[in-house]
Amino acid sequence: MNDPEETFTPLPELIIRDVETMRVVADKLRLQILEAMRQPITVKAIAADLNHPPNKLYYHINMLEEHGLIRVVGMNLETGMVEKIYQVTALEFKVRNPILAGLDEETATALIASMLDETQTNFLRAYTQRPHDGRTPPRHPFFTRKEVRLTEEQLTLFHHKLVALVQEINALNETATAEEAQYYLTIAFHQA
Repeated sequence: MNDPEETFTPLPELIIRDVETMRVVADKLRLQILEAMRQPITVKAIAADLNHPPNKLYYHINMLEEHGLIRVVGMNLETGMVEKIYQVTALEFKVRNPILAGLDEETATALIASMLDETQTNFLRAYTQRPHDGRTPPRHPFFTRKEVRLTEEQLTLFHHKLVALVQEINALNETATAEEAQYYLTIAFHQA
């Protein structure tokens, strides 16, 4: 691999602050591409992983690059042709909550559906490949769904605890190395 650019390290997180970038991310295939690009990779390799023709991915790759979600981090010279190597610009993309509230229903629905689909796919993969080490209950994968009734004061306290948990996860991510096992946490908390 020829790497004409400096060694690139993605940011720990990037806050999405505009609706247009939000719409770019609100697509299941583009979310899969972003996941595949957590490490440097070519479009050809992504196409093989996702079982998609490479020429069908370039439109999505260009959109992701135009919105600063991925970048070229190197080049391969293969049979006289230059092949770009891409990587995400951040390991985690977060949506600023007011933007989500400002999205039209179709875009918000697409984004939420994409995130839940990705969660389902990853969870089922983890479930089928889970270690059978005799722990009861097993440490992962872990799934629960609860209904809870809260006063306004309890709701505020619980919300602060959720935010603290997410901040703790972010802090752990900042010191994590590539050799450590990777886990996903999805939190959906809403009023009935």
